[in-house]
Amino acid sequence: MPAVRICIIGGGSAYMTSMFASLARYAQQSTLAGSDIVLTDVNEPAVKLMCEWGQAGAKNEDIPLNFSYTMDLDEALDGADFVLSCIRPGGLEGRYLDETIPEKYRELGIETVGVGGVFMALRCIPVVVQIAEAIRRRCPKAWLINYTNPTNMVVDATLRAGHDRTLGLCDGVWGVKWLAAKLLKLPTIRAGEIEAYTAGVNHHTWCLKLYHDRRDLYEIMDELIDAADLSRSSGYENIDGDPVVNTVEADACRLYRYYGILPGSVYYARYYYNLRKLMDHHLQADFEHRSTWLQKLGAEKREGIRRQLASGAASIAPHDEEDAAHGDQAIGALNAMANNTGMLETANVVNNGAVPNLPDDAVVEVGCLLGSNGAMPVAAGPLPFSVEGMVRDAYAFGKLTVDAAISGDRKLVLQAAMAHPAHRDLDVIEKVIDELFEAHRAHLPQFYPDG
Repeated sequence: MPAVRICIIGGGSAYMTSMFASLARYAQQSTLAGSDIVLTDVNEPAVKLMCEWGQAGAKNEDIPLNFSYTMDLDEALDGADFVLSCIRPGGLEGRYLDETIPEKYRELGIETVGVGGVFMALRCIPVVVQIAEAIRRRCPKAWLINYTNPTNMVVDATLRAGHDRTLGLCDGVWGVKWLAAKLLKLPTIRAGEIEAYTAGVNHHTWCLKLYHDRRDLYEIMDELIDAADLSRSSGYENIDGDPVVNTVEADACRLYRYYGILPGSVYYARYYYNLRKLMDHHLQADFEHRSTWLQKLGAEKREGIRRQLASGAASIAPHDEEDAAHGDQAIGALNAMANNTGMLETANVVNNGAVPNLPDDAVVEVGCLLGSNGAMPVAAGPLPFSVEGMVRDAYAFGKLTVDAAISGDRKLVLQAAMAHPAHRDLDVIEKVIDELFEAHRAHLPQFYPDG
């Protein structure tokens, strides 16, 4: 089986705990044995720590992987077979601004949803375009796997930059897999057995087909929901520790009762159907923003890594089950392409008719068969008319955001924000956008050509 050269851009991220664990498993299974993992990042202390941990863990556990790092992007890309991008221009501090500035005006600010998602994309896309151009120079045959949010917009920008060997991933689909596993009363560690065929745009997809062990789950979904305990109110992040269906998943079941299908991204769908309740929750004094939670989690992971290195007992392992799923999706896709397995995975790719309700050149999130030729979309059929309008809004939101990020046209920023159902007040959204521009000025050179 092939040893490949994998460049990870954003290799200092705390998410490397998920990536390294999955790389280790495939290397031990021989499918990625002997592969070179080259990390690069803008934060040298962070990427150096992750590299040292990978090296020590591979040595301690006799894992046939070679880890190295460089601060030079071109050097990292040279000879790469795969490029995995998981970057965050502006860091979690930037995400915190995306979340909190809109809330001052009682508007939504989330990393991929609403005006917060617009500004995340405005910061990411210029960097992603530079990465795509560098790949064309240094390793044009490499596959680029984007794990950077907002993934559909990032893939769109990458394709526009001329690198067509690209696809985007998002672990949001695991939400509907976890839900299906719980309804089947399976441990969620077995959620990978669920086959979910989604259609739509990232974070606004619908699961048109759902199977387990060749059984059509929609044929028995009413009985599964009737037998489930939907009364408990557990936190979404606690996946297997509390196997009872939680509030987010219970709401997805409510949607099924009306639409006959489940949302394809259970967690993010709620920003389309429960906006008022969520805004009330976000505006509570004790609400912990996702950016703050992620900073704490990252610090916890890095402290654990330092302790392992100091003790000489480094072990490449995921932080928890959600962490493991995050890595398994990205590295599993990479492994499938390297070894031409034809594995089914949800990916963000050019539509080309897979979702007939959307333009052929739209970047859609659908089930794909992954192999040496990339991602082959599996058409699950058209979106029902009842959800088509909502998904088209999400498509317009994404396309206008990419147009704005590439052109540097402020008018398009407002058009993109107003395309999202969370924003319908012109007087307010103008103020939010103005403040976000000032807060992120250093990361938006396309809008400030004179510095």
